[in-house]
Amino acid sequence: MKLKLIVARWIHKFLQHTELMTENMRSPKTIGLAWVARTLMNYSNAQVSIDIVSRMKLKKADHVLEMGVGNGLAIKEIAKIIGNKIIGVEISAEFRRNLLKMKLPKNIVILENDAKDLSNKVPDGSIDKLLAINVIYFLKPIEEYILEFKRILKKGGIGYLGCKFESIKNFDIEVAPNRDEKAIISQLSNLGFSASSEFIDLGEDRSRYTLIKFEKL
Repeated sequence: MKLKLIVARWIHKFLQHTELMTENMRSPKTIGLAWVARTLMNYSNAQVSIDIVSRMKLKKADHVLEMGVGNGLAIKEIAKIIGNKIIGVEISAEFRRNLLKMKLPKNIVILENDAKDLSNKVPDGSIDKLLAINVIYFLKPIEEYILEFKRILKKGGIGYLGCKFESIKNFDIEVAPNRDEKAIISQLSNLGFSASSEFIDLGEDRSRYTLIKFEKL
């Protein structure tokens, strides 16, 4: 294991319950803690990003939006398949700067909007597939975001949430209030989606996650 990962894990172990550390896991911005967040995300999300994109069963003509692009792992996988414009939403200026440096494929557009209101950028019923990995915990009020999912998805459009509920159980609850799988599924169902979940085990602690899938009725 690389030294920088060991150091990042050690720092996170002692600070994970704090509001400041949780804020940086949501949107890296504090010197030092932003590095911890980016290091942990790069390590823990690599296999999950590849796996979840493969489960989306994308078609070249699909219109796709990823919410919380982060380090760009998943959106780069999506771009290997999709020919249309791919929309990425990322509120973290730190992540957006890094994404610009990566020279992403030209059909990827990164927005800095808060995803609870994309009305000036994403038309009603225009998205076939929506993806969010390790994002749902931080959305508040969650109902406003779910209603925006409903607005932008086509009828029959599908959303995919990659979640690691065990990993975030000690996060500050004010910053990351959505940590109950059943409650999230219930909220999706109540607001017009058919929702279900599946636990995915790819063989390592970092690659075990819950996949919540929801389809617009």
